[in-house]
This record gives sequence, C-alpha cells and structure tokens, in this order.
Amino acid sequence: MMCLLSLWLLFFLTSETSLSANTTLLFDSDVPGYNLRNCSCSTPVQDCDEALANSLCRCHTVLHSSLPPARLTEPGPLTVWVKELWVLEELLNRSKVVHLQLSFCGKKTMYSQYLALLSLQTLKIHTAAPEARYPNQEITVSPAAVFAGELDTFSSFDYSSSLHVTILDIAVLNGLSALRAYSVVGPPAATLFQHFPHLALVSALPDDPTDPSEKAKEPVQNLFITFVY
Repeated sequence: MMCLLSLWLLFFLTSETSLSANTTLLFDSDVPGYNLRNCSCSTPVQDCDEALANSLCRCHTVLHSSLPPARLTEPGPLTVWVKELWVLEELLNRSKVVHLQLSFCGKKTMYSQYLALLSLQTLKIHTAAPEARYPNQEITVSPAAVFAGELDTFSSFDYSSSLHVTILDIAVLNGLSALRAYSVVGPPAATLFQHFPHLALVSALPDDPTDPSEKAKEPVQNLFITFVY
C-alpha cells in the first residue's frame, strides 16, 4: 500500500510541474522597477509559482536598466514566465533559442504582436488564463521535422546552410486556439524586406556589414521562415 501511495505521489508531483531539469528560468519580478529574475533550475517547478522558483532554484535579480542590448543566446532549455509584454519585447525578440517554453502568468489579454526567434526547434506554450481552451500546447518547428514531412516541396533546398527564423504571434499565449504553423523558403536575407515589408525582422538577422566590399565577400544566405500562430 505504501508503495502504491508513493507511486501516486510521484505521478502527482510530476504532472503538476513543467520545468525539466537543468533549465534556465526567467520571469519579471513583483519587485517594483521591472526587474528580472534569472534562475537556474535543476528541480522541476510548477508554472508561475515564483515563491517555489526562488526556493528551489538558484536565482538572482537583474535590473531592468542593466539588461544588455545584445540579443539573448540560449543553447539549452529556456523557460520564460510572462506577465508583462516588455519581457518578450526586450528579452526574447531577436534571440537565439533552441528549446523554448513560454508560460503566461498575467491577467491582461495578449494581442497579436510578433517575435522573431532564431534557430528554434521546439516550442511549448502554457497559459494560466481561466478562459484558455488550450492551457498546454507544444509544437516542433525545426527545419529537419518540416523537411521530413514535405520532402517533395523542399527536396532541392539545403536547409543545413540556411538561417531559420521563427515568427511567433504572441496571441498564442491566450490559449484560445490550437497552435498552428507553416514554413516557407524565403529569399536571401539581404532582400527579405522587399518581400516582407511589414515584419520587423531587421534586428533578428545577423548584422550586415556597412562596407559594400565586405558585404560582397559574404556568401548569400537563404532563409527558412516558420510562422507560428
């Protein structure tokens, strides 16, 4: 009986938590001043439970005023708890993140705005909004997965040497509809804005050299663009 109780308790704890081991966790602190908490978590933590995160993880405060202007690069799993839009705009936009989980812990509805993410492979969305019909969702957006399902369409495209940009509509954080995605083979990065003039992607791409002679030395880089909405 004790063994069964232990197994039930283990299942309950794992089903109530969402962070995997060795995860970087970022969330905006309740402390006035738009501060950020940066945590390294080796123990699973339930979504949006800041007190538990501060207790179980190694956390430190990063002042909003001291956030670096450079884009974030995170090779491992990254979880971001979102209450305010500034965290997405200033922290995630233009970032290079491979495995991302976004947990919406706020109360205000998130309206359609777009984030540009580089090299994203997996995306998980959690929302604590009571009206959410889809509180937990996940999707694989890596080029390899897309090409595996669309061999005829992309058979001649070398995705291994392309720049993968994911455009995420942050309205998905409301959990009102199922996650959807589609991918397109884009033009060379240098001509992207001739084709997509309304997407603010310029800062999501590698910086272009200002010297035309240097730019001419660079190989033409194709784009693989995935829209998640």
